[in-house]
Amino acid sequence: MILLLIFVLLAALSAIMIFGIPGSPDYIAWKLSGVWKNQSDTLHIMIHEENACLHGHVVSADIRGSNDKIVIGKMVIDKVKLNSMWQWSIGKYIDPYTMEEFELKIKLKGTDRLKVCYLENENLVRKEEWKLVS
Repeated sequence: MILLLIFVLLAALSAIMIFGIPGSPDYIAWKLSGVWKNQSDTLHIMIHEENACLHGHVVSADIRGSNDKIVIGKMVIDKVKLNSMWQWSIGKYIDPYTMEEFELKIKLKGTDRLKVCYLENENLVRKEEWKLVS
């Protein structure tokens, strides 16, 4: 019985060391890593953590017209500073089609949804809910 208790305790401590304390920025980075699709399902963005910030690149995109540039591989999420699960994480969003830059606020909603707000001069431009693909 004591060995089982020690094993469970060591397993829990190992999980916390690897994935972070639930709700912490490290834990959020782990939960946000993956491929997300935007609300209109026109972009799939791979989000990953690097140097305590989130970055995201386009991995799949619908082509809007024959004049559109190739957007695959473009960085669209840059330098998102992670906060705890209960706060907004803030960074920069670059529209892959127009190259316009917006302030970005993201917040995890459940296990597979992401609240996303685009701001310009502190004014809300657009609000979306992204879904985790993989």
